Amino acid sequence: MPKHVQGREALRAHMSRFPETFDVEFVGLVFHETTDPNRAVAEFRSVGRAVPTGKPYEQTCISVVHTDDEGRITRYVDYWNPLVAMEALTPDGDATGTGVAASFGG
Repeated sequence: MPKHVQGREALRAHMSRFPETFDVEFVGLVFHETTDPNRAVAEFRSVGRAVPTGKPYEQTCISVVHTDDEGRITRYVDYWNPLVAMEALTPDGDATGTGVAASFGG
């Protein structure tokens, strides 16, 4: 997974395989108050399953969104635990985690 994705097309390409990798709903959206009018902090859960393995996938995520004065997104940062995703994508019986069934992103 790349550390940094820049631009609309790069983001689209990076996330293009997500729907075939995870079947999830995003629930429990909570916005946290900030002192910066150009920053939003959202906390939510993704609940569902990893498509290739059928294993449950439940993840708590934090998104921090920065905007310019016209409301256009200038920076978007997601915080989530990649170990949760790896567990959901690892077939049962693979104790090493080397047989991850799929990946998404660049």
